[in-house]
Amino acid sequence: MAYTDEFDAVVAELASDWAFFECYITVDDPLRLSDARVALARANGRPIRTSGDHDFEVTVAHDHGRGARAGVVRSALRTLDDLGIAGRIWLGAAYDDLRPAPAHRYGP
Repeated sequence: MAYTDEFDAVVAELASDWAFFECYITVDDPLRLSDARVALARANGRPIRTSGDHDFEVTVAHDHGRGARAGVVRSALRTLDDLGIAGRIWLGAAYDDLRPAPAHRYGP
């Protein structure tokens, strides 16, 4: 299955008021990790340095909060699909109660 199809399925299963979530990505061929790192750079894909069950983490933001917007992440994943880098993606922790900070009261 393509990365973009899996990402669309992950976003579809979230509640409508999600703020941001962690997305885990693994690459099947370890020789393609460098190519995947370059493709995921625009979405701020963080490579995992310790051994684990995934190779990259990406924080995806909805309307506000920290992380790359869902469209940017989907675009980076489409690049992986176009390069023929096989692997899979799954949902990590999702947060839905984050609100933007109010304006500073004593600022200029």
